[in-house]
Amino acid sequence: MINYIIRKLINLIPTLLGCMIIFFLLFNVIGGQDKVLYNMLSPKSRTPQQIATLRHQLGLDKPLFLQYLDYVKQAATMDFGKSLAKKQRIADLIKRCVPVSLSVTFPPFIFDFLISTALALLCAFYRGKFIDKIITVFATIFMAFPYLALIIIAQSFLAAKWRIFPISGWGFGIERIKYLILPWILITFSNVGGSVRYYRTVFVEEVNKDYVRTAKAKGLSTRKIMYTHVFKNALIPILTAVIMSIPGLLLGALLTERFFSIPGIGDLTVTAVTSYDLPVLKAMVVVYTLFFIFFSLITDISYSIVDPRVKLS
Repeated sequence: MINYIIRKLINLIPTLLGCMIIFFLLFNVIGGQDKVLYNMLSPKSRTPQQIATLRHQLGLDKPLFLQYLDYVKQAATMDFGKSLAKKQRIADLIKRCVPVSLSVTFPPFIFDFLISTALALLCAFYRGKFIDKIITVFATIFMAFPYLALIIIAQSFLAAKWRIFPISGWGFGIERIKYLILPWILITFSNVGGSVRYYRTVFVEEVNKDYVRTAKAKGLSTRKIMYTHVFKNALIPILTAVIMSIPGLLLGALLTERFFSIPGIGDLTVTAVTSYDLPVLKAMVVVYTLFFIFFSLITDISYSIVDPRVKLS
């Protein structure tokens, strides 16, 4: 396994460089530097002299090859300089925003897994019966309901009209929880539908396999078969879905953070896009790529832990 991990870590380098090249070409060749630089400046500052100053400040007056080398150096040191919009070091912004995004997305992540697993096992246990059909119907409705509409409805009625929750905001310490309860509910609500449908498919597929028939022939109860054998053997596809969704926790719920004024990574990224904050965007490309590659490796390792038949080579 050690050799496999080392090879995967080595393969991380060309993957990261490839993603950086794509972003670099999109900005420098397809996107057009002049247009981006023009939008970075306020209307009063859009003079040729100011554009030239900004170009020099960002190192965009260098040849493309040297610009890319500077980008690689920034990624290697994780030092991307200062944000043009917020005038703060990008590394400090990321350190401050990551815990905020995790506080928004991690509890719903746990709620979603527990609720979806329980409902999916229930569907598989009573497959084809009324309870299976009603859970599947509601799961499909949850999947089809637009998340943006859900936010608007919740803020309009639960927050503005009925004043059950704050409309938006952010506090300190324990005070933050009152601002997080509604986002937790909405994120869980929006994710449960898809998770239930996927987990149900996995569990039902396992139920139809030969080892389940053998267990039934031995006289084991259906409940024990479902919770002891079926759940354990269905863990590999479920682990793939669960672990590969973890990088998204750091990205945060973009719409949630934006609409509820929560200063997380998602809000930082959206602000960088709308304000043409190139240094922050360059940093986000590297951070997101590293997290997705890292958790892809964790997924592979977890396979061999959950199922000894899986060998990493």
